[in-house]
Amino acid sequence: MKKIEINNYFENFPLEPEAQMALLEKYHQRYPASHFVTFFYLKMLQERTPKKYDELKSKLLLSILNRSEFHNCKLEYFTANEVQEENIDEIAVLAAQLQQNIPKIKFDPEKHNADMNLAESGETEDIEFISETLAIVYAAQGYTGKAVKIIKKLMLQNPEKNTYFAALIETLKKSVNQSKNLEESNH
Repeated sequence: MKKIEINNYFENFPLEPEAQMALLEKYHQRYPASHFVTFFYLKMLQERTPKKYDELKSKLLLSILNRSEFHNCKLEYFTANEVQEENIDEIAVLAAQLQQNIPKIKFDPEKHNADMNLAESGETEDIEFISETLAIVYAAQGYTGKAVKIIKKLMLQNPEKNTYFAALIETLKKSVNQSKNLEESNH
């Protein structure tokens, strides 16, 4: 019988059996047509709650592509203790490897140019492609100044939308003022 480690297929899969079952049930409800999710959900039902498995198997087995693989495998689960022991072992091995192979930065005077300021190139921004969406993304990320600059450029490109863009700039400025006032009231 083939053993399948379920923890290898789901990122951050819970270690508690009830949480595992709840997560797979949630995934199955959200993605009922997924062969992958149905396979693991039905297999877990078969191994943990045979009564519920018997109720659902006639309906759910139809959506599993390879039923022979389903019947010839067993799920393996990590427990919290096993994961902790495995992580401790992995960390010890990695620490030993790092101590043996400590990376070193080598200074090469031939390649180094003391007159060059690499930070300057990262500070300049040449926006060739601008859009309202880009301005909204900048505003959402907190770069209101960049958003306003883009909107002003869009106003020049699209004079028929000046009223709309002016209202958008005012909205951005109000939201900045509101967030500043909120921060000041929290302090």
